[in-house]
Amino acid sequence: MDFEDDMSSINTELRYITVELMKIAEKNGKTFEEVSREYIENVKLLHGKINSLSEQERQSEACKKSLSK
Repeated sequence: MDFEDDMSSINTELRYITVELMKIAEKNGKTFEEVSREYIENVKLLHGKINSLSEQERQSEACKKSLSK
Protein backbone atom coordinates (compact mmCIF):
# COMPACT_ATOMS: atom_id res chain seq x y z
CA MET A 1 0.00 0.00 0.00
CA ASP A 2 1.24 3.45 -0.79
CA PHE A 3 0.46 6.76 0.88
CA GLU A 4 -2.53 7.54 -1.37
CA ASP A 5 -4.08 4.14 -0.68
CA ASP A 6 -3.57 4.64 3.04
CA MET A 7 -5.22 8.06 2.93
CA SER A 8 -8.13 6.70 0.91
CA SER A 9 -8.63 3.91 3.43
CA ILE A 10 -8.45 6.34 6.35
CA ASN A 11 -10.98 8.66 4.71
CA THR A 12 -13.33 5.74 4.09
CA GLU A 13 -13.14 4.72 7.75
CA LEU A 14 -13.72 8.29 8.92
CA ARG A 15 -16.79 8.62 6.70
CA TYR A 16 -18.17 5.36 8.08
CA ILE A 17 -17.56 6.44 11.70
CA THR A 18 -19.10 9.85 11.02
CA VAL A 19 -22.28 8.33 9.57
CA GLU A 20 -22.59 5.90 12.47
CA LEU A 21 -22.10 8.70 15.02
CA MET A 22 -24.74 10.78 13.23
CA LYS A 23 -27.19 7.86 13.47
CA ILE A 24 -26.46 7.45 17.18
CA ALA A 25 -26.91 11.18 17.78
CA GLU A 26 -30.26 11.22 16.01
CA LYS A 27 -31.46 8.08 17.77
CA ASN A 28 -30.53 9.43 21.23
CA GLY A 29 -31.62 13.01 20.68
CA LYS A 30 -28.09 14.37 21.09
CA THR A 31 -25.95 16.56 18.90
CA PHE A 32 -23.25 15.10 16.71
CA GLU A 33 -20.71 17.04 18.77
CA GLU A 34 -21.90 15.43 22.02
CA VAL A 35 -21.79 11.93 20.58
CA SER A 36 -18.45 12.43 18.86
CA ARG A 37 -16.92 13.82 22.09
CA GLU A 38 -18.13 10.71 23.96
CA TYR A 39 -16.74 8.48 21.20
CA ILE A 40 -13.32 10.15 21.39
CA GLU A 41 -13.25 9.79 25.18
CA ASN A 42 -14.09 6.09 24.82
CA VAL A 43 -11.31 5.66 22.25
CA LYS A 44 -8.84 7.32 24.63
CA LEU A 45 -10.00 5.08 27.47
CA LEU A 46 -9.65 1.95 25.34
CA HIS A 47 -6.22 3.03 24.11
CA GLY A 48 -5.07 3.54 27.70
CA LYS A 49 -6.35 0.12 28.74
CA ILE A 50 -4.62 -1.56 25.80
CA ASN A 51 -1.35 0.19 26.65
CA SER A 52 -1.72 -0.80 30.30
CA LEU A 53 -2.32 -4.44 29.42
CA SER A 54 0.62 -4.41 27.01
CA GLU A 55 2.86 -3.01 29.73
CA GLN A 56 1.64 -5.65 32.21
CA GLU A 57 2.43 -8.37 29.67
CA ARG A 58 5.94 -6.98 29.12
CA GLN A 59 6.54 -6.85 32.87
CA SER A 60 5.21 -10.38 33.30
CA GLU A 61 7.48 -11.69 30.54
CA ALA A 62 10.47 -9.89 32.05
CA CYS A 63 9.67 -11.40 35.44
CA LYS A 64 9.36 -14.90 33.96
CA LYS A 65 12.70 -14.51 32.19
CA SER A 66 14.45 -13.32 35.35
CA LEU A 67 12.99 -16.22 37.37
CA SER A 68 14.04 -18.81 34.80
CA LYS A 69 17.72 -17.78 35.01
